[in-house]
Amino acid sequence: MSKQKQKLNPATNLVAGLVHKIDLIVASILIIGGAFMYYEATLFPAAPNILGDTLNADIFPKMLIVLMIILACIIPFEIRFMPEKIAKIDKDRSVSLEPITWKTIVLLITLVSVAEFLGPMVTMFVTAACFPLVWGEKNYVRIAIYSVAFPLFVYFVFNKLLGLFFDPGVLQYLVKPTN
Repeated sequence: MSKQKQKLNPATNLVAGLVHKIDLIVASILIIGGAFMYYEATLFPAAPNILGDTLNADIFPKMLIVLMIILACIIPFEIRFMPEKIAKIDKDRSVSLEPITWKTIVLLITLVSVAEFLGPMVTMFVTAACFPLVWGEKNYVRIAIYSVAFPLFVYFVFNKLLGLFFDPGVLQYLVKPTN
């Protein structure tokens, strides 16, 4: 028991080592984000009656969000079950993030922000082209093939095989309507 008490850092632990302070902040952010996502999921239209009482698109996201919130509630209390692992995580947290991580975060936020305008096809192309470049891939031919082939494959599977159509996004401005 004394070894466990020695490893508990009062700066990162609350309530006599029962709750980890940083994990409590992370869990709170996840719970608040989950509550917002759950609210957004309540705005989804109900599935048509023809689909029956199966796990429909208006129920499944809510189930996943509730599961995420339940798991997030456990995070601050893990210190009681795995103090050695938490000590290693705290040590790793003291190391600053690599610049590649920040570049990836900025690129991801940028792409998510403009995805609706660009449309799924252009967003997939830009994602498939930009992330390997940011991560240091030097084989530009491979990147070019991947960034064209992957969106075309997804388009073929969803549009032609499954009959699900993507919004055109920015591509609607490139194609002139035929009257």
